[in-house]
Amino acid sequence: MLSLKPEEDRELRELLTKLAKDSKAKIIFFVDKAGQLISRSESPAFSSDDVTFASLTAGNVAASEALSKLLGESNLSHMFTETENEGIYMIVINGKYILVVIFDKRVSNLGIVRLKVKKYYAKILGIMERVERRIKEETMVSEAIDVDDIDLDSLFESGDS
Repeated sequence: MLSLKPEEDRELRELLTKLAKDSKAKIIFFVDKAGQLISRSESPAFSSDDVTFASLTAGNVAASEALSKLLGESNLSHMFTETENEGIYMIVINGKYILVVIFDKRVSNLGIVRLKVKKYYAKILGIMERVERRIKEETMVSEAIDVDDIDLDSLFESGDS
């Protein structure tokens, strides 16, 4: 499970909010391929069950990737779904994450959304690469500590004996 520090979460949320404003999107979700909601843009007017939406998004992408493989394609990079009034654009980032942009088709369109996502893609990827490096470094440090080598009894002895 990916865990963002508060400053990483704030940076990602601010970036997603800027992307939402630039693309005139209602909201942007950032999800991992397991269905965990990592972050989302600020959008007080949009209400949904974010956790359910993230989970269904990951399932949708997994199903679409399986269909792509049946058609002989090696990977799926993006998808578009639409209702009468809304468009949902999903793009897979670094094979691990899904960026979901929901927009009102009367206010924006797929071309604008794709253009703006392309502009922010490297910045989003950069944040996630930094987060992954930090998590890897923290894991390496914890693995380097051998608990068997620590004399736990001596840690709790007081000097007043």
